[in-house]
Amino acid sequence: MKFTLGIFGSAVDESPRSMKLAGELGKTVAKYSEKITLVTGACPGIPYETVRSAKAANPKLRTVGYSPEVTRQKAAAYAHNASLYDTIHILPKTLPFIDDPMVRKKFRNVFLTANCHAGIIVSGRWGTLNEFTNMHDMGKVIGVLTGTGGSADALVDLYKKIHKPSKAVVIFDSSPENLLYAILKELEKHGNKNS
Repeated sequence: MKFTLGIFGSAVDESPRSMKLAGELGKTVAKYSEKITLVTGACPGIPYETVRSAKAANPKLRTVGYSPEVTRQKAAAYAHNASLYDTIHILPKTLPFIDDPMVRKKFRNVFLTANCHAGIIVSGRWGTLNEFTNMHDMGKVIGVLTGTGGSADALVDLYKKIHKPSKAVVIFDSSPENLLYAILKELEKHGNKNS
């Protein structure tokens, strides 16, 4: 069975440590190309570094981007390097408030998180926190790569303080390899019920 894994993090370059770990995560994902389709928000920063490293390590890895743009040209420009993606989805122009770029990013977040079996949070800011809450409410398997700063490290304490019933499984780890292994084990245990 093949699983769709989303990478969620800042659309800007973060600390050198965060970017290095995002690159290591990409190389780790590339080892599992027979089990994983890698998806991101088709943006720069952490997601870009992860998909760039993954494709460099294994060009056969299937990659999909979910853009907050409404035209192919704008989506390609926003993706930083559209050639890294096998497919880039754009938003329909018929959505309400489609002229507001911040609203488009939230629409994109919903489409992206809904289309993942699991996701990994790497660093991140408010948008990444939004993606975490989407996945939590949708009952997804969520990995949090700790030691990367931002939302990822804030979630360690926040998750203990704010909890509500959910079928979500949240895994915290500072090792990209260990985190991905734990996520795959959880997905294989439950099949694709949380897609």
